[in-house]
Amino acid sequence: MEDINKKQLDRVDRKILSAIEVDARIPISELARKSRISRTVAKYRLKQLEKRGIIRGYYCLLDPSRFGLTVWKLWVSLRSTSSEERKRFFSFVEKHPRIWWYAECAGIYDAVICVLAKTPHEFNEFFNLLQDKYGKIITDSSILINVSFEFHNRGFLLNAPSKLIESAFQQKPSVKTVSKDSLEILRLLSTNSRISYVELGQKTNKNVKTIKKTIQELKKSGVIVYFRPSIDTTKLGFESYKVLLYLHNPRGGIIPSVVHWCREQKNITAIIFCVGPWQLELEVEIDSFRNLCAMLTKLKDNFPDVVKNYETLLVTKEGNFELDLIDKIIRIH
Repeated sequence: MEDINKKQLDRVDRKILSAIEVDARIPISELARKSRISRTVAKYRLKQLEKRGIIRGYYCLLDPSRFGLTVWKLWVSLRSTSSEERKRFFSFVEKHPRIWWYAECAGIYDAVICVLAKTPHEFNEFFNLLQDKYGKIITDSSILINVSFEFHNRGFLLNAPSKLIESAFQQKPSVKTVSKDSLEILRLLSTNSRISYVELGQKTNKNVKTIKKTIQELKKSGVIVYFRPSIDTTKLGFESYKVLLYLHNPRGGIIPSVVHWCREQKNITAIIFCVGPWQLELEVEIDSFRNLCAMLTKLKDNFPDVVKNYETLLVTKEGNFELDLIDKIIRIH
């Protein structure tokens, strides 16, 4: 693992990525201090990571539940079909206003689709539309609801255990009133969360003090989860996987111990709590399938009475990785 990282990035680059993935708005001066380099070098290194496509952009992660939205997870299997028909299917998914995120996969399912809906009826309306248009190529599907979601930092960047970036979000829908001015600020942050306060003020005709206060209030209310970069670790020789965990007695109080173990694994970058056929989903970035299997074997060995079974899926393509919620809210309403 460490050798692969060294081939692609030196320790300074990895320190920069490790610091900025926790807070994409971190000032250059603070980034330089954490990386033990000068501000000039920090700025140059960051630009190089952007030019190489390792950092794909900087975004503002918002909590859908604060807008009264639930995230429904739709997993689908597709029959063998022409590449053109497959492209049409994923183009429809990508462009639909209810789709927050999706990915193409290799495994028991061919795609996972995150659907935003306030009610089961809204989700069912989308699902029926998808079936009407592409039912001929959908051979199987599973439906779940995300009840909680937590991001972890990439411990493997510095060969250290992962740490929780933010406490769980996407919990019970709790609508927060967001003003028109705040929505405009969120719209700008959602496309570039490293935009300066001065530029935000210029684009919104607000003074810097007002901008800072608004952002603080949005974070305090839970509307803003955190400011995140999109890091493409496939350029560093890593593969992205989804792991679906089927647990025995999931309501028996044993899940916390499993979650605690997962939080300490340097290659697990997210834990999703679900209601559906399985109880937990893990997002994993790792250098080989062999090492993924080794990690999951340890999980089963540590919790033989808890982990009933698991499925692994390779994420072959990620869509809507910006997680732009504001655009979806505007289009839905």
